[in-house]
Amino acid sequence: MPTRHSSTRKHSAAHKVYISNHARDNQYLLANLELTDALINGADPTFSATSKQPYKVCYRTLRNQVFALCVKHQLTTAHFIANDKIPMVRFSGESDAIETDNKIIFFYNPKYHQGQKYFFNFDVRAKRISILFLANGEDIRINAGLFHQKVAALLSELSANLNLPKGGVRLRDHQHITYDLFGQKKEKAETQSHKFRQMAVRYQNSDVTLPAHRALTYVIADVSINAKIRELAKVNYDAPLPYQPIYTLITDAFTGAMDKHGLTSGAVIANGLIPLVRFSEESLVRDSKGFQMLGFNPAKPNHQIISEWHGELFADKIRLVFLASDEDCTDRGFGKYVNQITKVLESIGETLHIDQRQEQLMVRVHQHIAYDA
Repeated sequence: MPTRHSSTRKHSAAHKVYISNHARDNQYLLANLELTDALINGADPTFSATSKQPYKVCYRTLRNQVFALCVKHQLTTAHFIANDKIPMVRFSGESDAIETDNKIIFFYNPKYHQGQKYFFNFDVRAKRISILFLANGEDIRINAGLFHQKVAALLSELSANLNLPKGGVRLRDHQHITYDLFGQKKEKAETQSHKFRQMAVRYQNSDVTLPAHRALTYVIADVSINAKIRELAKVNYDAPLPYQPIYTLITDAFTGAMDKHGLTSGAVIANGLIPLVRFSEESLVRDSKGFQMLGFNPAKPNHQIISEWHGELFADKIRLVFLASDEDCTDRGFGKYVNQITKVLESIGETLHIDQRQEQLMVRVHQHIAYDA
């Protein structure tokens, strides 16, 4: 008797992604509130813009309120930012926070590192107050809904204490899984399966209901440019645009693989800037504070490949960005979309002769939601 295969089982398998069990989960929530005159005067009734260090009392008062509420709501890692710098979160074996002119990079291991830091200048009025909440523990993805719920409860109480108007806090929930595409080829690593469901769906399964929100999903892969790739592209350092062959090689490989595997929206960023994807009604590409801003509306995908690089400037890392539409992120899961990306990256890996056992191709799957609380 011939063996019958369940179509449901085949469909489920198509939406599963198998990645190295060395993959890392991260979650952080960023709350932004405008630093209005009313907020300043509420925090410091004796405020005077002409006094020495005029914002000292305001910043300290707000910081102390936030940290006290963190204790009450059992949130162990939070940072208070009042200098308008954009926070970034990265995994590291050592806890640290590095400031640049336009951003603060927080390095930590959610399993081990906890703490509170604050960043402000008593002489300068910030446009906004930012509060960064970092998840802790081992089961980040499993407990993501509970963590979101605790942060939302804290912000609700903070808003009441500060007499903020309804919707006065912009809350963004960021989650990503980071892994080496070729991780299973190294150190006999085992694999684990993911369905990559929407955050709202996962939260509902944890009895956490989100208010009306906007959601974004995108994937960034890092291609490091080494001597082998420079040789492959036949770089002539005496040419007017010496690095153009590298960027052209990778852009052509990316565009061709995207077309072959049915993907239409993405970007090649090889100008040293960090891609920052934000919701926008119209396609938007611009530089901002050391970031490459990419505006995208998943309900109205732009179906184009954006390429940002300068042939005379060397970028040691090229970032390939995949922008997911609403059709890519179904309620059942969007593993099929991630598997398409995997095929694109494997094709590029072959073009660049990447050694899967000796080199990394790091992939970060981002999921974001945002709403006014």
